[in-house]
Amino acid sequence: MNIGLLVTELEDKEVKKICIGADKAAKEKDVNLIIIPGQYILSDDKSGEKPFDYQYSALFDYAGSKDFDALIIDIERIGSKSTILKREAFLKKFENIPVLTLSEQEGYPFVNPVEDGIDKLKQLGYEAVCDAVFYVKNQILPPVEAPQTFNYVEKPDSYTLNMLSDMSYFLFHKKYDAGTAYSSFVSLGLKHGIKNSAILLFDKKVRNTTKYPWTMPENIRVMSAIMNGQEMNFTDSKMEVGTDSVFSNVIKGKSATYILGDIFVGEYQLGLMIYEFHPDNLVDYFYTNMTSLITGVSRLSYLERELEKTTEELYEVQEELARDDSVLDHIGDQDYLTGGLNRRGFFAKAYDLLKDNFVDGKYAVVTYIHMESLKRINDMYGHEEGDRAVKRVAKVLEEVFGGCIYGRIRGDEFAVLMIEDEEGRSESLREEMQSQNAKLLEEPGRYINHLQYSICEFSHEENLSLREMLKETDENLKRIKGNL
Repeated sequence: MNIGLLVTELEDKEVKKICIGADKAAKEKDVNLIIIPGQYILSDDKSGEKPFDYQYSALFDYAGSKDFDALIIDIERIGSKSTILKREAFLKKFENIPVLTLSEQEGYPFVNPVEDGIDKLKQLGYEAVCDAVFYVKNQILPPVEAPQTFNYVEKPDSYTLNMLSDMSYFLFHKKYDAGTAYSSFVSLGLKHGIKNSAILLFDKKVRNTTKYPWTMPENIRVMSAIMNGQEMNFTDSKMEVGTDSVFSNVIKGKSATYILGDIFVGEYQLGLMIYEFHPDNLVDYFYTNMTSLITGVSRLSYLERELEKTTEELYEVQEELARDDSVLDHIGDQDYLTGGLNRRGFFAKAYDLLKDNFVDGKYAVVTYIHMESLKRINDMYGHEEGDRAVKRVAKVLEEVFGGCIYGRIRGDEFAVLMIEDEEGRSESLREEMQSQNAKLLEEPGRYINHLQYSICEFSHEENLSLREMLKETDENLKRIKGNL
């Protein structure tokens, strides 16, 4: 049997006592008790709220699950910041599940009152669970339970804080393989006596705001779980469970008391933590910090996956630049392979050179160089060999055009611009390129690294642009190729 206990926050001293009493009754009655600390029904006046307080109330939506046999709702505290109408609307969300309220609420059965005393609130928690179990079986409330003795002795806060410190240090300093961070977390809990815990995440984050409340996804994925001290093995088909059947799919075996933790970042719900309840761990913000640890680990895992993905994409882009006409030269001026100018860098420097130096009486010499064999080299010997061939061509251009503006404007194409005082420089450049190309062809190797090139010379004209000169040079190169 699964009994849900809806409360505000575990930092409330009275709520802590109610939970301790409820835990004792759950153990005696051999039922699962799921404590849901969803905080408050928020009022219209949000001036006193902390950022994202509203996210915790998303936990209450899990209480509508068909898995619950009964709910115990501390409506007086949960609704302490809201109107009567909002309290009633909140309770109606669970109309398909037997509901008992901890205090008197019109239209709903409420837990038998208990006598005043030092353990009144613990007795109230105990009574609530006993009443809920009896009500599920008999549809009526039982007589008042006899007063209980609660021998629970609180451990020093240092006990729990040391546990939290140990887990957080390990989690944030360990390097994880893909998907292992969550299993490491539940394993650490087991090391500290937490025999039941689970982490469940949505496939996609879900936006949840006060203006636009979330719609809970139909399914949630179990990332890792340990029940009764044994790690649960999920097949691929069972990793994803319905959000209306989380507890029947995850909580198995010996009955225990659990706390739900809300995993969220900013305005987005990420998932759910189920953690075994121990009265010893009722130090303020312990369970909140445990959930925060999971949130942090989840974000780190996500960012590492995104970084890996981005790195792979960058490598793919670099390969595309090396072998295709793809241009990613809007980033920086330097070509990543040759160390010289890339397309962006070439055009930037070429425009500046023309603007400052291409005047009457000057001549512009534009050269296009095409590595016609690069695609074949890449296909037959791989891109690493292709990269070496590109670097070798860059050295040839340095020999011929050193001191001029030249750059790799596509994967297998280079362009050169120079401004000369006298006409006829293009002829000597053609001779030098022919000589260097012959040397390149004669080099021993598994392949021929052959260059095709076009060198055109332009006298100054008022409306002559770099684009027009490059276009004419490129067309001349195509004519040369066509005549071969």
